[in-house]
Amino acid sequence: MASHACAVHDLGKGHVHVRHAPSPDRPRRGAPMSAPMIRTAIRTARTAISRMLTILLLALLTGDPAAAINTPAPAAVPDGGPRPTEIRVTLDNNYPPYSFHMPDGSHVGIVKDLWALWSQKTGVPVRLIPLDWGLARQTMDNGGADVIETIFRNSARDLLYDFSKPYARVDVPIWFSADLSGITGVDSLRAFTVGVKDGDFCIEWLTDQGITAFQRYPGFEAMVDAAARQDTRVFCMDDPSARYYMTKRGVQGRFRYTEPLYTGELHWAVHKGNTALFRQIADGFARITPEERKAIEERWVGRRLTGMVSPQVMDLLIKLLAGLTVLGIGALVWGLLLRRQVESKTESLRTAVAALTASEERVRTIFDSVNDAIVIHDLDSGAILEVNRRMKEMYRVGDVPLSDIDVGMLSSGDPPYTAEVAADWRRKAGGGEPQLIEWHARRLDGSLFWAEVSMRRAIIDGNDRRVLVLIRDITERKAAQERMEYLSRHDALTLLPNRVLVQDRTEQALARSERNGRLVALVACGLDRFKTVNDSLGHAVGDALLRAVADRLKAAVRETDTVSRGGGDEFILLLSGQPDIDSVVETVASLHEAMAEPFQVDGHELTLTLSSGVALAPADGKDFATLLKNADTALHHAKTAGRDTHRFYAEAMNAEAVAHLSTRSGLRRALERGEFLIHYQPQVSLETGAVTGAEALVRWNHPEKGMVPPGDFIPIAEDSGLIVPIGAWVLTEACRQAAQWRAEGLSLSVAVNLSALQLQRSDLVRTVTRALAESGLDPLLLELELTESMLIQNTEVVMDNLRRIKAMGVQVSIDDFGTGYSNLSYIGRLAVDKLKIDRGFVADLTRSHDSAKITAAVIQMAHSLNLTAVAEGVEDAETLEALRALNCDVAQGYYLGRPGPAEAVERAARQVNPFRVGV
Repeated sequence: MASHACAVHDLGKGHVHVRHAPSPDRPRRGAPMSAPMIRTAIRTARTAISRMLTILLLALLTGDPAAAINTPAPAAVPDGGPRPTEIRVTLDNNYPPYSFHMPDGSHVGIVKDLWALWSQKTGVPVRLIPLDWGLARQTMDNGGADVIETIFRNSARDLLYDFSKPYARVDVPIWFSADLSGITGVDSLRAFTVGVKDGDFCIEWLTDQGITAFQRYPGFEAMVDAAARQDTRVFCMDDPSARYYMTKRGVQGRFRYTEPLYTGELHWAVHKGNTALFRQIADGFARITPEERKAIEERWVGRRLTGMVSPQVMDLLIKLLAGLTVLGIGALVWGLLLRRQVESKTESLRTAVAALTASEERVRTIFDSVNDAIVIHDLDSGAILEVNRRMKEMYRVGDVPLSDIDVGMLSSGDPPYTAEVAADWRRKAGGGEPQLIEWHARRLDGSLFWAEVSMRRAIIDGNDRRVLVLIRDITERKAAQERMEYLSRHDALTLLPNRVLVQDRTEQALARSERNGRLVALVACGLDRFKTVNDSLGHAVGDALLRAVADRLKAAVRETDTVSRGGGDEFILLLSGQPDIDSVVETVASLHEAMAEPFQVDGHELTLTLSSGVALAPADGKDFATLLKNADTALHHAKTAGRDTHRFYAEAMNAEAVAHLSTRSGLRRALERGEFLIHYQPQVSLETGAVTGAEALVRWNHPEKGMVPPGDFIPIAEDSGLIVPIGAWVLTEACRQAAQWRAEGLSLSVAVNLSALQLQRSDLVRTVTRALAESGLDPLLLELELTESMLIQNTEVVMDNLRRIKAMGVQVSIDDFGTGYSNLSYIGRLAVDKLKIDRGFVADLTRSHDSAKITAAVIQMAHSLNLTAVAEGVEDAETLEALRALNCDVAQGYYLGRPGPAEAVERAARQVNPFRVGV
């Protein structure tokens, strides 16, 4: 069975390979032969005839056919040039068994041993330079080596080097998992992705045959490891290297292989024209006997089973030689007859190949010049098979191999832009439904961008299991769309929501208010005399002022509220989820206070006032249009009333809001004008009847209204935050008074109430410390009162403040005990000193059995915790006696003394008559 061969070149190594066409592909009898087949037949016949005639001649002369076959060529003789001191040889470092590295890093192989023997026989030192093949070529071309090994010969290399005769032939088959069947050659590979070594000639050889689905690996060893893991099931690899790495991994029984696709030949070579060195090397290798060479090969490859050649076998060989001779002569005659046909077909093939090459170059140029990224996926595995240049630029791939890239790396990863969702889109496209989607993509450097992705199933190189993906960068288009969408719902100058957006949010707030019963307020605001700014300073300053006003309005409301610009100097505020009218009034007041501070704009100090009108839903309207109309009406009334004020759409609310704002403004001025004073209510020991201390109670002496009841201003002070500076003033003044009593010989403690806002501030301890230091009061004479609700809040700041206050020696009492929920564990942990029984239980002590039981239980509990029990609201002698019977420790109330000036407490503390200390 004859076979034919043709020379092909490995563009990676420049190897020349002999491709064998298996016998099933030979022409049928009577069928016309193609040009390559004819030329191969002629070349094969000539080689066979020449070889057999040589063997026959040597056998007749020596009488030993085996010796004739193994007789080496005569060694070349050096031409007398200078003898080199050292020969540098570079070669491929990953080509077992000829040249490779052991796990410990040592370089071994057939070529190394041959050169070691060469050095021994010639006496010339040899330095081997094993490198990656590309680096070995560069080293040789740059003059870093004298000889290059493991190189294949082609016409291009003949211009650069003088080549030795080939010393080894290497078969390259297709390997596949043993559980596969039906893989017989190239045609059977079209349904598979073939594993290949990156840069290996096998890629180009298979591509020429129409196979384009490859899985690339950095080396043969990595490819065998992948095959052992079933990551690749069909792969192309040189026979010796494959057997070496499979045996090394112990997996040789798990794979089968086809007939060789092609066969290559190994040479050594020197620089072109270096005849002296070439002859010296050839002479050295000629001194190596066939037996020595065979021993080295058997060391790395193993021995073959051979036997003695019998006379019968020799006779058979002679007959075979005669037959081959006849066959060769016939082939020569047949070749001469078909020579013209061969030349004609060869020229036709050259023309076709040239046209195909030009066509492929045009397609590749178009493929790489398209402005969109192109990716070809394997439909089954999702692997990326091929990309164009634009894709590498768009995703900044750099030198990362395609085999290391997956869709997950190219997606932002934030749902729905994940690898799993991308796989769903790819499956839909593979099912015949073209897809067009927007995708949030990720470059390999981590940066994100928006892409428009189109997918469709495609047949590429005869394989219909492919998905063609086109990707266009739409980041700028997406940003422009988002900008247009933003500007359609926002004011271009202040970037506040415009009327369209505030209307949408108002409708949503109204829908929520129907479910939760909370109020929705729409506030129409106008800047007073803003036109004067534009007319005097110009529109640029006016625009800057509008932006500053927008910032202040946003800072004055909650994040859940909306500040929008209606146009000109008008703003619309949406206050949603308001618990009551008071909270709306507080917010409106904060808007006017925010405008009180002067604006610094372009070097100008500008003062503005604000007029506002308020409409409440559902009372003043149940839709945006109605609420806005009524808010504008209220704004008109506010401007008519003299500006710098506000009006509610309902007149009754106006009166309440005006009173609220009047009180709030008065409180701020009261601190500055010293309108606050402290009254002290004495606290009496029920055991001795002596005054032991006093509770400090703040009073407001309004210059026009007189004494304002605490219930009228304390809640407003707490809502506005003014309770903090007022409370600090009360604490400082009470400590000063207690220190004065101490200096006058009266050891009276002073009790000061803390608000929840004070207790939650981080500067509370600093305030208490400063009050004690400035007055010189002993901390044991200061008592801070807090309610149960403050303790329940249990924030970190509250607990830390109480621990630090107790560490100073200040006493702590729980006011209104029994009206809320107390966490007794915190009372114990914080070492509370007193429990003050709520006045509601004390007032009903003699009239209600339940109140009496609760009061007794609180007193008993306080004593069990080593706390002082204090009763508030003692209004008569009967109640006082009942408390004494229950062993209450301290009492206070109108019966024992009304709140009054400090002098009244001092007089009471100095009198002898117990239990009636003041009226």
